[in-house]
Amino acid sequence: MLLVCSNFATSGDYFYINQQQGESVSVFGRSDLSFKTRIPTLEGPAGIAINPHQPWFAVTYPEQGLISFVDSQKLIPLEHISVGGSPFGAVFAKRYLFYTDWSGNLVGVIHPGSGRIIKKIAVGQSPAGIATEPCESQVWVLNRESDSVSVINTESLDVIKTIRVGRAPFALAIDDKVAYVVNSQSNTVSVVDVVNLTEIKQIKVGRMPYGVAIDRKQRKVYVSNQLENSVSVLDAQTHKLVHVLKTGAYPENIAVDEENQHLLVLNWFDGSLSVFDTQTNTAIKRINIGAGSRAFGQFVDQPRVCAKP
Repeated sequence: MLLVCSNFATSGDYFYINQQQGESVSVFGRSDLSFKTRIPTLEGPAGIAINPHQPWFAVTYPEQGLISFVDSQKLIPLEHISVGGSPFGAVFAKRYLFYTDWSGNLVGVIHPGSGRIIKKIAVGQSPAGIATEPCESQVWVLNRESDSVSVINTESLDVIKTIRVGRAPFALAIDDKVAYVVNSQSNTVSVVDVVNLTEIKQIKVGRMPYGVAIDRKQRKVYVSNQLENSVSVLDAQTHKLVHVLKTGAYPENIAVDEENQHLLVLNWFDGSLSVFDTQTNTAIKRINIGAGSRAFGQFVDQPRVCAKP
């Protein structure tokens, strides 16, 4: 048995940044933004997924074909699983961990209790970003070289729909009505209906968009633009551009902490984290994280509120 499930739900006191050019995960306090500790990992951690129901998170290693599980209470590594290929994005949904295999053009499904891969699901070319909707009935996978989204049913573990989007989709965020898909080579965000599974529109943003995050309380959508050192702020109701935030060099991974009203933007080139107030769209501080920092996926815990009865 790899991990034992409990009724504990993670408190979400921390956020986590991988040191991809090192062998650790840096842990920061969500409320005070202070550095807490470093958790030792294997070499080259890239993707991260927080389990919203149990006290652990997962870290992927694309260069090693491995995935680690880390205790989010004790802040210690638990187990490493060899999955082969190039595991990159990851997300917990229902009772499984789903991960994208960039080189294998598939999604692997792991049962955390046993550490076994229970299924490998064929998707499009070079799958990268992966996410689930609030009810966890579907997992959405972005196929970067196929310009498409594969939608997987989390019960049957089959692809139920393939949706065409813009060029080179890379990251996504989903709420109960729509998904926002960042198309890195189209400089757009696709807005996709999660019920009808169809693209509604594409919104122009900055050059080389990389990450996207939703603030449900402020009704905003944030998109990081790598080649403009900026974040586009969209109105989640009108889908209009309402503001542009200046960041550090080459902003990539991005997350919203709704509880503390923070927008967190990880800047790859200068190894910093830009923090903004989500109410006022003003910069709070910039934190030196270190060179080679990356947190592709969900690095801040957010509750999933399912609207279905």
